[in-house]
Amino acid sequence: MTSLHRRRALRSIATLVLAALLVPAWPAGPPVARAAGTPTTASIELTLLTWMNRDRAALGLRPLRRDPVVAGLARERAGSLAGFGILAHEYAGGDLGTALSGRGVEWYRYGENIGTSTAGWGLPAAGMIYALWRASPEHWAAITSQALNYVGVGVAYRSATGATYASIVFTESPDHTPPWARMTSARAVASATGTAASFTWRGADPVLQSHTAGLRTFEVQYRVDAGPWRTIRSATTATTLTLARRPPGHSYWLRVRARDGRGNLSAWSRPLAVVVR
Repeated sequence: MTSLHRRRALRSIATLVLAALLVPAWPAGPPVARAAGTPTTASIELTLLTWMNRDRAALGLRPLRRDPVVAGLARERAGSLAGFGILAHEYAGGDLGTALSGRGVEWYRYGENIGTSTAGWGLPAAGMIYALWRASPEHWAAITSQALNYVGVGVAYRSATGATYASIVFTESPDHTPPWARMTSARAVASATGTAASFTWRGADPVLQSHTAGLRTFEVQYRVDAGPWRTIRSATTATTLTLARRPPGHSYWLRVRARDGRGNLSAWSRPLAVVVR
């Protein structure tokens, strides 16, 4: 079943349905490793995401980045399907676009793959559902989209029938993944005018399949010994800093954080120190 959604001038991809009710069929390639014991909902969801991104990588595509808000919605929708015991989008929890917007998710388009299997809980059910998604041109088009960039995977179990239900919610969204920043070196540099503290760092913005904002600038903070942090560089593109003529007998610390083109901030890096004796 295929349907098209619109919001203002923004299009969504078709939503997709697939039932898998017979015997296990594994995805191409070996199953991913898993911890011993009974599979958990989270471990099955991770397995499905790993299979998708493995197959995308084989096609030269960027991985779909897990969005925890979208993942929570996908799990709710899988739970709703399992509660009703019916595989249909209208039983998954209402209009998907409205649900995404209601959770604060910005989107240009969205879509969903759903499926069910009565194979055993864990890898057998996940393998059946994913193998049939791979065999369906519409479902495979969503998994291997060159526009979609974020994803959430949800699974749920209906004990009355021994069926596993899955929902994968895809979005094409603005970049909301934080960049990262890391201190790379700190050293004392002696000169005729005294000892300097020299620091270097680096950072990057993780590349999405689409809409990567790109690294823009760094903020740099400095402190002496255990004193307070203070900002000494703001919105800089530099990745080095030398502080000249540091008085001896102190530790001089630096830390940085990165900002991308949409204003997403990294956490502060682990600080590095130069001890001037």
